[in-house]
Amino acid sequence: MLVIIFLVSAFITIEEGTRYIGADYFEDGNFVYNYEEFIDQLGSIELTELDGEKLKEKINVSQQQIDEHRYRYGSLSEQIENIQSQYNQRIIDAEASNNETIKNILIKERDTKIADIQKNFEDDSYVAEKVKVEIEREIDTYIEEVNRGKLDFQDKYGDYSYELTNIETGKIFSLGNISENAAFTKVYNEELGYLKISTNMYMDNYSSGVLKNSAPTLFEGTIILPERAVGNFESYQEFQRQKRISYISIVIGIVSLVTILFLFKFQKSWFLESSFRKRFEAIAIDIRLFLLIINIMLISVLFLFLTGFTYSYVHREYYELFSLNLFELVIITFLVWLLMYQCVWMFDEVKQGADFISKIKKGALAKRVNSITGIFSKVSIGIQVLFTLVIVFFWGLGTALAIVYGDELVVLFFICSIFIGIPSVVLMLIKTGYLNQIFIATEKIAQGLAVDPIPERGKSVIALHARYINKLRTGIRTSLTEQAKSERLKTELITNVSHDLRTPLTSIITYTDLLKNPKLSEEERAEYVSILERKSNRLKTLIEDLFEVSKMASGNMELKKQKVDLTQLIQQVIGEHQEKIEQSELDFRLTTSEQPVIANVDGQKWWRVLDNLITNAIKYSMEHTRVYVTLKRENNLAEFVIKNVTKYELGDNVDELVERFKRADTSRNTEGSGLGLAIAQSIVDLHGGTMRIELDGDLFKVTVQIETM
Repeated sequence: MLVIIFLVSAFITIEEGTRYIGADYFEDGNFVYNYEEFIDQLGSIELTELDGEKLKEKINVSQQQIDEHRYRYGSLSEQIENIQSQYNQRIIDAEASNNETIKNILIKERDTKIADIQKNFEDDSYVAEKVKVEIEREIDTYIEEVNRGKLDFQDKYGDYSYELTNIETGKIFSLGNISENAAFTKVYNEELGYLKISTNMYMDNYSSGVLKNSAPTLFEGTIILPERAVGNFESYQEFQRQKRISYISIVIGIVSLVTILFLFKFQKSWFLESSFRKRFEAIAIDIRLFLLIINIMLISVLFLFLTGFTYSYVHREYYELFSLNLFELVIITFLVWLLMYQCVWMFDEVKQGADFISKIKKGALAKRVNSITGIFSKVSIGIQVLFTLVIVFFWGLGTALAIVYGDELVVLFFICSIFIGIPSVVLMLIKTGYLNQIFIATEKIAQGLAVDPIPERGKSVIALHARYINKLRTGIRTSLTEQAKSERLKTELITNVSHDLRTPLTSIITYTDLLKNPKLSEEERAEYVSILERKSNRLKTLIEDLFEVSKMASGNMELKKQKVDLTQLIQQVIGEHQEKIEQSELDFRLTTSEQPVIANVDGQKWWRVLDNLITNAIKYSMEHTRVYVTLKRENNLAEFVIKNVTKYELGDNVDELVERFKRADTSRNTEGSGLGLAIAQSIVDLHGGTMRIELDGDLFKVTVQIETM
């Protein structure tokens, strides 16, 4: 047990000691990360000088912005037609009810909107003024957000004190007292380097009024973290605890080692005279060496687990630590005991020198290797090489005999050289060159370089090998292409998952911190709780959708198929979303078959397909456009089609739209998980149906087909 304690202490010291022993908390990676985060928020919130009026004066509306506003809802005729379609039916209803007042109000309202649209297409200055008002509204909103952020910043980083001077303007920014006793001090000046922070903002004339960072602003001054505040940091307390544990681990290891050395005197006879040695020596020596290596690897792996559990539970009660690691301690004790025996026995074998090497060569592994290797692993190649070598040998022998024995042999030698020797050598050189070409191509393929296909000459074994290499080349190129695509999609997936999970999680953390404020009114507290509930539900939905699409992709989803009338199902889905459809200002046109369309499907899962597609259309369709939903029966197939005009540019690669977390809104500002189409595709595939996505400019079309009964 003392040996195990020493080994565990040594491993902990090696793994974690370098981070804590003799280390300073303010040089630790966690503090450095938190400090950099503080600097980032300091620049964007506290050191930002925003003058709304000055920013508004810099607004310069471009022709591109005018055109974007003018054609935001379509061409002139389309916009007028849209306005008329909104009011005509209402005017007719007012006439039918003889309500002249409502009728006149609607006509006046319609004509006013049409006149406004017509003026948009006639007068650039009229549109520019509208765009300017939009940008001014964005500026006001941004400044309000910055002001709200200052309160959060002071709550989170109020322990810091600083006094910083803007090098360009000379303005001083300060918080707290930098003269008090500091546990951490950071000075910025010309000698040590200025603090570079992006603070100034400017208007991008080619966007819709988005504020952007300009070149970094230089500051000089001092930032401190007072001693009174550091002691309250959980990270500081944890760092000090881990530091003490590291020192205690060193002391325990030293005490264990000293105890072992003084209480036990090592005797070699303990190992060499063991009765277990004879059984162990009955195993072939190379197998014993292999078992020694395996034992070392097992001990290393168990040490990783053991030290990991030790560090995970150092702050719990002893009986918890003991119960969790008892099995690992028993196993590793046995393996270390066995390793000591193996090392002593193997060292005794190695001292025999040549005898040890001879035993290795005669070992079980060596015998098996020799039995499956040889020059003639490919009989045809071996025969060819042997035949060529025999010819070269006799050709050389014939040359010597011809020189020694005279003219008669010279004639015979010459004839044999012309018809046998030279053709054989030329053929050997050609084959060697061909083989060398294969080697070079194989090397390039192994290095991942582009290489042309190897010519497949004849039907020889080398030509057959070239054919195999070409197949490998094609497979590797395909694999590299798929790997590159997979890496790109994986990166996008990680980025998108991180963003979509972090957004509601950040809101939850922020509003949880706000709820800790005892001065909140009941109305504010109720509002924050409502926001927390909404964000939590969004996070829950996102995680459930991710698990569901992963489960379906792995084929573990169980379907409960039954006869379902798809016509009634689509009508139910549209009815469920009727309120959202009305709020979205979209015109849904539903066309279904007069006869029932029956299919053998899992009703709940198929409802999810239709629900996802309808939801997708509501979220990503351009406002004031039509969405066409069609269900019909075609040649024993139920065909569901949904068409809409997208509000975002989707590009040409429709295959990526069904990837998980792929969103049409690349800025990811809209609600949603990016899993809707992926889930729909998986459900359709599980039913043996097909789902096809088509893009024609901004026209987005999804076609789903399933067999009917």
